[in-house]
Amino acid sequence: MPSFTVHAASTEGRPCRFNMGARFVSVVIASDRRIWGSADCVSGSGSRMVVLAQGMPAVLHISWDRRTSSPGCSGTSHLVAPGEYQVTAVAGHLRSKIVNLVLGAQGASGP
Repeated sequence: MPSFTVHAASTEGRPCRFNMGARFVSVVIASDRRIWGSADCVSGSGSRMVVLAQGMPAVLHISWDRRTSSPGCSGTSHLVAPGEYQVTAVAGHLRSKIVNLVLGAQGASGP
């Protein structure tokens, strides 16, 4: 089960407020199309306001069950096949660099 750690840090000289909640900061998995988003099926408010100070990042841990999802948690989810996917962290108009993720067959282990 892949897991991700999202770090948010301030580049300003003074502290700022930022919502690190699971509804506001998400991880998105894609290939030729969007496969999954961590904010798709969040229950509750999904809000967690933090104060970001320069050099002191806030952290959000997210895991993925290797199933598809859609915004609003509508539709049927399906197990994702092994292969290469692109991962991006998204917070409003902010986006991280794209990271490649290679999924092997479930139960397989690497060197």
